[in-house]
Amino acid sequence: MPKLIVTNGESAAERLRAAGIKGHILPWQDMLHDGPVPPGTDLEEVSDVRADFLSEALGLPFDEVRADFAHRDAQVEVHVAYAHVELWFEHDLFDQLQLIQLLAYFAHEPERMGLSLVQASHYLGVMAPDEMRALEAHRTPVTHLQLETARQAWEAFTAPTPRPLVAFAGQARASRAFEALPHLAPALHRLIAELPAPRSGLSLTEERILRRLQDGPMKVAHLYGAVHSMDEAQFLADLPFFLRLDGLAFAHEPLIFGLPFRSSEAAGMRFSPGDDSTAERSYRAYASAEIELTPAGAAALKGHFDHACQNAVDRCIGGTHLMPGAMWRFDRTSGTLVLPN
Repeated sequence: MPKLIVTNGESAAERLRAAGIKGHILPWQDMLHDGPVPPGTDLEEVSDVRADFLSEALGLPFDEVRADFAHRDAQVEVHVAYAHVELWFEHDLFDQLQLIQLLAYFAHEPERMGLSLVQASHYLGVMAPDEMRALEAHRTPVTHLQLETARQAWEAFTAPTPRPLVAFAGQARASRAFEALPHLAPALHRLIAELPAPRSGLSLTEERILRRLQDGPMKVAHLYGAVHSMDEAQFLADLPFFLRLDGLAFAHEPLIFGLPFRSSEAAGMRFSPGDDSTAERSYRAYASAEIELTPAGAAALKGHFDHACQNAVDRCIGGTHLMPGAMWRFDRTSGTLVLPN
């Protein structure tokens, strides 16, 4: 009987195929941890907003991105045509946000027979075929508690302030929700750490970038590897990492120096390795650039320069729009949310 398998991206899809796991495999590709995400579970409405953001942020043609989302969404919207729908997702923030989007969608669907979940505590895209087959044996039917937990999490994530998200993440660790979706609370706590800190105005990733540069200049590729490895559940791919570098390098008062151009100006950076395309050459030029700390960057690390305030940071985390006058912050030392002044 036909089966739909939804997973995090092309690498995981390739591993599923290599393991001989049968079904129509659909990569659910979106870095939901970056940029605006509207409330609600209507896939078309979410995809409209996401395509607009991704096309601008990554320098991709809007029509192409929107068409990819439409094709993806349509395959989930006809889920009743499948006898079984399996959701394969891992433990990191990238996957957990995709998972709660899908579960929140299914929570509002009147028919969802045959819906099951495979939760991995390791990266699907690097698993051997026998590991994938062993994981398949542990798939379980999606429960009402999992659907309700995801619905609440998605509602909190897309709320206009981070208050509901911080409250949900705190409660989830001490509730049955932790048992239902055990990787969700840690992932959301990692997302909350991307809010600006009170004195420096730096997110956790930005702070890690600057601290690594205290020892001297580094090539972008080496810096990415160093910062990426600091997360126990690694979620940040290269292109969203480049966006963070752009924000530090091309601010009114730059915190780093040495990037040749904004990553969004580099022909989309989508290429097949070895094709010697403009996109590949741009990627290599960006990744091989050597960057260093500026005086403002050094001052921010000491709490003497407020990046969020002085550089008028304007970005979104889920439904929260961080901007002058609405600069929510999170004190990572005390674990408390700091309201805008």
